[in-house]
Amino acid sequence: MNTVNLNEFPADARPYIKEIADRLWSKHAAVMIGSGFSRNAQKNDHTKPDFPTWPGLGDLLYEKLNGKKPGPKDTYLNILKIADEVQAAFGRPVLDKLVIDSLPDLDHSPSDVHIELLNLPWTDVFTTNYDTLLERASQNVYNYKYDLVVNKNELIFAEQPRIVKLHGSMPSERPFIVSEEDYRKYPNELNFQVFRKRLV
Repeated sequence: MNTVNLNEFPADARPYIKEIADRLWSKHAAVMIGSGFSRNAQKNDHTKPDFPTWPGLGDLLYEKLNGKKPGPKDTYLNILKIADEVQAAFGRPVLDKLVIDSLPDLDHSPSDVHIELLNLPWTDVFTTNYDTLLERASQNVYNYKYDLVVNKNELIFAEQPRIVKLHGSMPSERPFIVSEEDYRKYPNELNFQVFRKRLV
């Protein structure tokens, strides 16, 4: 499939959709996947929790730091700063464990949406997600073989198309990029340099 019915989109968006489609089908497009995409996963057991939203992770960090769930009057402006405070109070292993425990990765399976995304001719799929849904979905994709990159050492040998985990990956690739300090150091990481290069 390499055609897009532009009439399905608002008139002012059509030139942009066409440009994206042209680049995609000529194999000159990468895609960025954030945490909301994981919420498309299929639960293996309906009693298991959903993937948290970014604010949901912030609430878990707040609860760890303050010993209570945030109420209507309890507000915070910066989730990254709360992650710094959790790390300062309890240590990095506790922060990492909180992130791991908040993600019901193996309680979910990739959905058709994950597989359909990877069946498109992306040059790279960049993700900030820590879960393994995209790499598990890639096992059900037969048109393309995605190389997985979870750290800078793997980047050198990986061939396109690639799934590039920008912020760490479960179960063991650290650090998770979750705190303000992590983001401060992050622009010097090789994975970020590759991501930035692909954007220009």
